[in-house]
Amino acid sequence: MTMKRIIIYLLLLTAAACQEKSDIAMPDMEPVMTTVRIDLGTADGFSKANVPLIPDVENLIHDVWVIQFSERGVLYTGADRFYRTSGEDGARFLTLEAQVMSGKSTICLLANLNKVNETEEFFDIEALQESLPDNLPEFRNTLLDMTDLIHHINTNEKPKAIPMFGYWEGTIGSGSPVLGNSSLNVTLGRMLCRVNVSISNNADPQLKELKFTNASNKAYYFPGISCEALPEDAYCTNPDANTFKLSLDKGENGTIYFYWAPNFCYGKENATMMTFTDVKEKSYSCYITNSSPSDENCDYNMYHNCNYTISVTIE
Repeated sequence: MTMKRIIIYLLLLTAAACQEKSDIAMPDMEPVMTTVRIDLGTADGFSKANVPLIPDVENLIHDVWVIQFSERGVLYTGADRFYRTSGEDGARFLTLEAQVMSGKSTICLLANLNKVNETEEFFDIEALQESLPDNLPEFRNTLLDMTDLIHHINTNEKPKAIPMFGYWEGTIGSGSPVLGNSSLNVTLGRMLCRVNVSISNNADPQLKELKFTNASNKAYYFPGISCEALPEDAYCTNPDANTFKLSLDKGENGTIYFYWAPNFCYGKENATMMTFTDVKEKSYSCYITNSSPSDENCDYNMYHNCNYTISVTIE
């Protein structure tokens, strides 16, 4: 029997913006080092499914890299530092006391870049610190290379944590460690997308392969729709990392989960595409989008902290 029809449904779950603004004290004339309390939580971007990374992995914070830029967007080189949670289990919500400079500024928080245990180390922290841009506009257009982590997630045992990002804008005064009863409230969003592929095979032949084209391994730290289009080297071209074996006979169904970086492509040319191939070498492709591909202004981007569900029925 030949493949007659493939019906595809696309669902998207987005999260709230991971940014806070407030003034928590009057600014000083000259910035001075002070201590503030930062309350952290994670956005509910990923839906809770049965088999993907367990909710704890998707939500827990293990370490936080605090980076601060002045009102003029200049990096405070003495203020960026790492803070770790107590123990190895991480925390769903976290309160930490951080050393920052007083005055009006932007504070960026990156979570889960340090190694969670002795066996997982996907980022060179020293190299990241050395290459940190000295100004906020450049940092907004900086990409984090997550190639090793994404390949590990999609092909091996699941990791202990997912990188997250959030930021706060406002004015910090000097004085007490927690500035009275005030604190900085920041919601962290995951720097990955999750793609849930649900397949129902109601006909022959057997599906044998799923390939992703234009799936990204690099993510901008800052989320949003104003990011520049990704460079060509952001996309995964390694067949061992973007092609996956399937084995689904007639009457069988199943769900597979993949994690990729967001894709800012602004059009179909570099949009993320999935291609299913059966044992008779027939194939069918579809794009991962935020609206119907038939829409005149279809949004082909993939965004931070989003859950894309693709349901495929073969009849």
